[in-house]
Order: sequence, then structure tokens, then C-alpha cells
Amino acid sequence: MIKGVEIMANAAIKQISRLNCVTHNIANVNTPGFKAERFRFLNGNAAGGINEGRPAQGPATTADYSQGIIQKTGNVLDLAIHGKGFLAVQTKAGVSYTRDGRVTLNKAGELVTQAGDYVLGRGEKITIDGNNIEISQEGTISVDGDEVDALKIVSFREPSALVKRGAGFLNPDNLAGSKEEENVRVQSGYLELSNVEAIREMVEMINIQRTFESYQKVIQTISEQDKMSTNRIGKL
Repeated sequence: MIKGVEIMANAAIKQISRLNCVTHNIANVNTPGFKAERFRFLNGNAAGGINEGRPAQGPATTADYSQGIIQKTGNVLDLAIHGKGFLAVQTKAGVSYTRDGRVTLNKAGELVTQAGDYVLGRGEKITIDGNNIEISQEGTISVDGDEVDALKIVSFREPSALVKRGAGFLNPDNLAGSKEEENVRVQSGYLELSNVEAIREMVEMINIQRTFESYQKVIQTISEQDKMSTNRIGKL
């Protein structure tokens, strides 16, 4: 009986982890470039991929890197990336990558993120001196008609190996296999919205709640049966 309660309790705890994943998605439904997280068991015995040859792993969250909806903003420094590429950004912790295309200029005329981290180009930091800024679909930056730099956009052979670092940044591990994206398509004046589907997440939340309640009822039933068995043994 105790073993049965333990099994049900462990299953219920996993539902709490699922719920944390869903609530995180809902909290970022309006965050540009955010990629929804999915809670699942990783199968280390599957052929191919980063888990090939590894032992079976427990529950984990993986990111859904499908394209989000592209929305027009009219701001030339809002950038939507089509395809699998990521903007390279120099942060205090090193180079990170993001799909959040909200960039701006600091007082020195350098292209930075909303948090002030440097957006990287071919020559590291991108400095803009002029008024008329244009960014082509290939990521080339022109100021007053003269080409000054190009966005550094990187893709990964195994996006599932990227590690979320917070604030929309991703860091690759050794399995990610980074390379500069060749088929770049950047849309200036647009933003890629979060790919979180609010209705899907709400349905998932309801399913988690019902599943959790089912485990609670099973635990209660096992406990009652255990109590009845103890009482009967005592009467013999």
C-alpha cells in the first residue's frame, strides 16, 4: 500500500513541474521572440539527435522553436528573423543569442538590445553615425545610403541543445553546432511575436488540474484501504 502511495505521489509531483512550464509560457505570451516550452520525457534511446547513445533521461522541458507570428511595427530598428537564425548579442556573461528583435541605439550610437547589450555585426559592435538607417533582408545595415555593417545571425544544427539563460537569451552547449546563417531573411519594421498559443496552454492547465485531482483520489482510496486492512488485522 505504501508503495502505491509513493508511486501516485511521484506522479502528482510531475504534474506540478508540468504546471510550472505552462504558467511560464502564459506569462510570456506577449514577449517578442519567446519560444514556448514543452514538458516531456526525453528518450535517450532514440536514433539520431543529441540523445543518441545516452541513457534514458527523466522529465525535462524542451523549447518549441517554430516561427511566431510576424507583426508590423513601423520601427526600422524592430527586426523579425525568418527561419532558424538568432541574433548574436554580447552580454556581460559572454556571447548569447536571441530571437527578440527589439533593438535600439545607445548614446554612443551603438546598436543594443532593450537591456543595453551589444548587438553584434561582422566587426563585433555595430556603430551607427547618421540619420537614415536601412536594414536589408540579408541583414546589411546602411546609413545615409552607405553600407556600414551587417547583423551577425547564427543558426544551430541542434537547437534542442540551446540553454535558456533568462531575458530571452540562449546559450549553446558543445552539441549545438553553431554556424553563421547563410539563408538570412530579416524584416526591418516588424517583430516576431511569441509562439505561445494561449488557448492551448489554458487547455493544458485544465488537463493538469484534472490529472492531479485523479492522483489525489487514488492516494485517498489507497490510504482508506490501508486503514481498513489494519483495522481488520487488529480484530483477528
